[in-house]
Amino acid sequence: MDLVLWLHGWYVKDHKQLFHSDKAHLRQQVLNSSKDAVLIAPFLGQKFKRADTDYDLTDLKGAKWGELYLNEMLTALARFQNPSSPPVLDVKTLTIACHSGGGVGMRYLVGTLGKYQPKLKECWGFDCLYGADASPDDATFWYQWMLGKDARPLHIVYGPSTLPQSVKLDLIGRGKATPQGNKADPPGHKINDLHVSIGHYEAFPFAGQMVKVNDTDALVDDLMNRPPPGARPTKPAKPKDGDFVKQAAENLSANFAFMDDIHYFIARSGFLSRLRNAAFLV
Repeated sequence: MDLVLWLHGWYVKDHKQLFHSDKAHLRQQVLNSSKDAVLIAPFLGQKFKRADTDYDLTDLKGAKWGELYLNEMLTALARFQNPSSPPVLDVKTLTIACHSGGGVGMRYLVGTLGKYQPKLKECWGFDCLYGADASPDDATFWYQWMLGKDARPLHIVYGPSTLPQSVKLDLIGRGKATPQGNKADPPGHKINDLHVSIGHYEAFPFAGQMVKVNDTDALVDDLMNRPPPGARPTKPAKPKDGDFVKQAAENLSANFAFMDDIHYFIARSGFLSRLRNAAFLV
């Protein structure tokens, strides 16, 4: 079977909300995709901006957590299909997808798949790169993972809250910046299986109107090079590590108008788009 493992973010109350009323509308995206995929979405706890939280992803980085969890899920599914004589189920393909705070879980999980590692086809991250203070930061972690032996195609879609790390990953993945955040001179190697895109799929707001472009990446590159509106020239200072990426992210943030509810729009539209475009899902 083709499995899609979804790691949710902070504000999910319980498993019922996750499947029935969460604004990502997971089940509906799978149904709308017309793909014969099995959606698995463990409830990871709930987190608010206060101390009383049980959202915890630390177990996911334990040795072979992913393998053990998938073993249990296959056993449960087999018993559900036939309690008296459970069939032997196996994983044909595995996709890991995450939204928001679930990005930490995806980062942990890719190293704990054990015997299921060869089954992993792609990783999809929707507005999830918050780890600027992680060690290494999210952008560097995923860049290094993409250079490793277990690398798979990685799709990252971002909004304003995850823009800094996403822009960094985009630039270093295309050989335009170094992992330290400096301009790459000469340009480095482009990672073809790394896809980082801004969170709009059709028309999006720009300069006070809804626009469409044939090449969103070219527009984003242009906006990264534009100074913020009204910015005054300043005396050049000695550059510090990270200034190149930092300035590109600030320019893009100042020049691009994101739509309302972009965080969950990315989860819904991004998930549906990836499901429909995944050639290994039928």
